[in-house]
Amino acid sequence: MKSPFKLISASLLATLVTAATVSPSWAADPFRSQNTRAIGNETQKAFELMFKDGNYVAAVKQLDVAVRTEADEPLLFALRASTFYVKEDYLGMKVAGQRVRVNAEALKGKDNLRAYIYLAASDLIEAGYIVKTEGLSSAAKALPLVQNVFDNIQKAKNLDSSDPELNLVKGYIDMLIASVLPLSDLDSALESLKQYSTPDYLKWRGIALAYRDARRPEPALDAVNKALTSAPNNPDLHYLKGQILWMQGGNNIPTAKKEFERALSKSKQMSPSLLAEIREQCRNISGGKSCPEQK
Repeated sequence: MKSPFKLISASLLATLVTAATVSPSWAADPFRSQNTRAIGNETQKAFELMFKDGNYVAAVKQLDVAVRTEADEPLLFALRASTFYVKEDYLGMKVAGQRVRVNAEALKGKDNLRAYIYLAASDLIEAGYIVKTEGLSSAAKALPLVQNVFDNIQKAKNLDSSDPELNLVKGYIDMLIASVLPLSDLDSALESLKQYSTPDYLKWRGIALAYRDARRPEPALDAVNKALTSAPNNPDLHYLKGQILWMQGGNNIPTAKKEFERALSKSKQMSPSLLAEIREQCRNISGGKSCPEQK
């Protein structure tokens, strides 16, 4: 099986460079059911197309719609940065990240919690740009930006440690650290995701990715099934479930192949890079034969 880090890094960046009464209907918030923010209907649609429906193609088009009326929303440009990352357009990613920073700075004094979340996101994007364009040897150059990410996450945590948007971002950061540092405690690292983060389809997806990469297929399968309960038609999740079943081997192989085929049945809505990856893995599990796709 190919290295999982391409999938986890894309999911991580897409997420990280994103996030007492229900507020009015115009305040579309994909994270909170209480103390909601006026993130914007068009941005929320793009978020859900990308992460709930797994429809990358429609999400990219929806982001263009959202820019026309909600250009002051930092989540919008975090999502755009993630689409540039998927296309390996790192300059486009950097420019989108700069807009994330501008919009985050504008939130200071109005919504400091989200300001700090997206200041962290903008630093993460900048660090990612340095590493992707200058190579791993530039990691030391990116370290101050990474420290800024942690500092701003801590500032946001000091304001509201149980905020769902914050804990989604923090949880994915903690998860990634645990995946690359063998001495890290993965179960403890996942607590931010498990306890406070929403939406469920993104929370459980992150947990499934973490357990998959730790070669713990049983809790990974439980987590991806929970994600599919909230987003049953998401091809990304069916692909992830297929990978986990493949990892288990044995009698699970035929079911894993079916999950790959379910993902490929929605090939027209995927990014080219993800589609190529699923095709390759489906051929591998099928003994070199191509798997059926959407007609």
